[in-house]
Amino acid sequence: MGKKDKYDVQKFTGIPVETDASGKYQLKFDQNGEAKLHTWRTGKHTKGKFKHPGQLMMTENNLTVVILKAEPMAFKDRHSETPLQRFLTVDVTEDVLKQGLAELKE
Repeated sequence: MGKKDKYDVQKFTGIPVETDASGKYQLKFDQNGEAKLHTWRTGKHTKGKFKHPGQLMMTENNLTVVILKAEPMAFKDRHSETPLQRFLTVDVTEDVLKQGLAELKE
């Protein structure tokens, strides 16, 4: 692959979210009451820009996820993670971000 075909790859850790009755984003919990952390990466066709933790992104399966952590990833390692579709211009509220960051530290 030529150098011009390479792109910066970032790895993102996040938790899927869903909207509550008032339309606000909340962490999505499974039947055991646990929020599941997952990882994704930027792909060649990822739309938008990452700005900060708390921002939402859309996966290729149209799952909305709050980004909790971003870190650089080696281009050669990119196939170990699923690419994300796009970054959204929406953020979760401060309390939902804190709740997600607490899950990240556990």
